[in-house]
Amino acid sequence: MTSPSNGIYIIQGEISLVVTAMRRTSRWSSHSQRDDDGDPLFSSFSQLKDVLNTITELCEIEPNAFLGPFLEVIRSEDTTGPITGLALTSVNKFLSYGLVGQYHHVSLRMQS
Repeated sequence: MTSPSNGIYIIQGEISLVVTAMRRTSRWSSHSQRDDDGDPLFSSFSQLKDVLNTITELCEIEPNAFLGPFLEVIRSEDTTGPITGLALTSVNKFLSYGLVGQYHHVSLRMQS
């Protein structure tokens, strides 16, 4: 299965959803966008946005590069259930839309 041509935009949209939800929770509501670089979760999404802005096709980066920040949110003890749920939904969407191919499923399983 080939990934959709708008895969970069799908990931950018999911980043926006998760980051916005994180900013609305009490843990991060007092953070300004300048503080984001000091927080590892926000920083990883910021780095991913920078990478996505430099590529033209999603196949130019490894799936772990775009899955990583979402998986960090899922594993974090600092995130609430709803935020974790959003990150899980994002990962599920990436898999459902074919942004992670069959070959990549195998390599992801081997790295866990």
